[in-house]
Amino acid sequence: MKPLKHFLLMAALLSMAACTKPGLEGPKETDKPGEGIVKGRVVDAQGKPVAKAEIVASSTDHYNRTATGYTDANGNYSFKVPTGVAAGSYSVDGSVTIRYQNKNFKMALYQEDTRVFSAYDGAVRNFVFRLTGKRTVDADETASPLGAKLEVHHQVDRVVYENLEITLEPVGPLVDGSTGKKIVRMMPKNSYYLDDIPVGRYKITARDKGTGKPLGVSIQDSFKDYEPSVTGLFEDEDFIGSTHYRLGIFVDTL
Repeated sequence: MKPLKHFLLMAALLSMAACTKPGLEGPKETDKPGEGIVKGRVVDAQGKPVAKAEIVASSTDHYNRTATGYTDANGNYSFKVPTGVAAGSYSVDGSVTIRYQNKNFKMALYQEDTRVFSAYDGAVRNFVFRLTGKRTVDADETASPLGAKLEVHHQVDRVVYENLEITLEPVGPLVDGSTGKKIVRMMPKNSYYLDDIPVGRYKITARDKGTGKPLGVSIQDSFKDYEPSVTGLFEDEDFIGSTHYRLGIFVDTL
C-alpha cells in the first residue's frame, strides 16, 4: 500500500474510533428520534449508566396527560407519547428512586435540555444523576438546587448569628453510595438555610467562631435536650415522593 493511501486509511479509522465510545455517550440532539418518540440516556457524575431511572413526558396542553419510560442497564431509555389529533407539546423531567436508610429517596436528575417539543417531532433528552448543583441547565440563582437544605434556628439572646459555624460530617455513604466530605459553613446573611448539601446522614456540630466555644444542637421536632453533636438524616421537604429534602436543627449554648 502506498504511504499516502495508508495514511488516509489510518486517519479514517481513528476518526471512526473517536466518534464511537460505547457505554459513555447517549443519543445526540442531531439524532432523529422519530414521530412521538422520546429517548436519551442517564449517567451519574462519573459518566456511568444509571438504571431504572424514571423519565416522564408531560403534556403542556392537556391536564394530567403523561407518558413514562425507564432506563435499562446501560442507562438508555425510549418511549412513545400520544400523537393523535391536537397532541400538542410535551416537557420532560427525570428522577431515580434509591433505597437508603430503609427509606425510598426520590432524587431529581439534572436536566441538560428543558425545551418543550412537539409530539410529532419527538425529542432526545439526556440527564445526569448528581447530588449538588443546578437542577436544570437554565436554572438561575433563585432556583432550588439538587442538594438538600439545612434549616438552622438559634437562641437569639445567647447565640451570635454572625459567628455561627455549622459542621456536617457524613455518617456512612451518601444516598448515591459515594463517600461524602466534611462540610464546614458559616450561616449566610439574611437566611436561616444552608443550601445544596448532598443528601445523606450526618453528624452535626456547631460553634461560635468568634470565641471558639462549641454550641449545643438539637434536631427540630425531636424534643431532645441540646447536645454537643447530633446525627440527622435529610427527609422529604414537602411530601413523600418529593425530590426536595431538608433537615431542621436548633442551636443554643451548652
